[in-house]
Amino acid sequence: MAEKDITEKILLSYADVFADCINALLYDGRPRLTAENTQPAPTESFYKHDKPHNQFCDASRYLTEEGSILLQFIIENETQLEERQILRKVSYQAGSYRQQLESGVPVYGVIPVVIAWTGKSSRIPASLHTLLLKNGVPSVELQRIDDAKLTIYHMNNLPPETRQHFTSDMGFVADYLNEGSFEERKGQKILHLEALCDMMEAVTGDTRFSEQAIQLLKHKQEGEPIMMCEYIDMLEARGEEKGEARLSKLLTKLYELGRDDDAKLAVRDIDARDEFYREFFIPNNVYPH
Repeated sequence: MAEKDITEKILLSYADVFADCINALLYDGRPRLTAENTQPAPTESFYKHDKPHNQFCDASRYLTEEGSILLQFIIENETQLEERQILRKVSYQAGSYRQQLESGVPVYGVIPVVIAWTGKSSRIPASLHTLLLKNGVPSVELQRIDDAKLTIYHMNNLPPETRQHFTSDMGFVADYLNEGSFEERKGQKILHLEALCDMMEAVTGDTRFSEQAIQLLKHKQEGEPIMMCEYIDMLEARGEEKGEARLSKLLTKLYELGRDDDAKLAVRDIDARDEFYREFFIPNNVYPH
């Protein structure tokens, strides 16, 4: 899980990808943030409970104008949403505001964004008031307590109108998680190949994505742009190659056991073939020798 979290952070560490995510999710695709008008912000903040503690967010950047900070955006990746997720959001804001308290610079706003990579919905409290009510705080007292809202963007449940706003490599990830393909972005360039491939493997479990990185990087080293259409062709070819190797292994097993009829059935019937794969524990990542 920790390795997966780190992998998800790498792609977001690029300024263009970070800005694109904020623009697509919060600004309906308007280029509010760019790689040029943002700069890295601290991902570590501090709080005190008995003794000083630190906390880390996944990615953070400042929106600047004429050298001054206007806003701080924080992106938090979640592979498992917590019941008290709203408190995590509030703690990131509080950590930043606490650091501003004695800084002497103009105060700027802090906007945390939660991106979820698993599950298409969640039933966790979407506001501080909801969480407090659930934990027994009388509703009559809520008017005296400042509320905080939690908006979660589920990457595998984004509507097409939101996904079309992505212009960076993150668009490939969003489309694949929702459509199962990159077809809508065939003509788009891949800018951060290794980070994209690693992230695709992390969120799908499919090793084909990172297997192609080495071959495509050769093109990049030669100064050629890497287009998604080329990547798609290589993925499909690799998938066919692995499928043939897997079927070959199954047929060899069946013929060795004298199960000729089952071998013929495996060729004709996909469902039967899947049953045989499970019977002989033949995984989906079989490679040709």
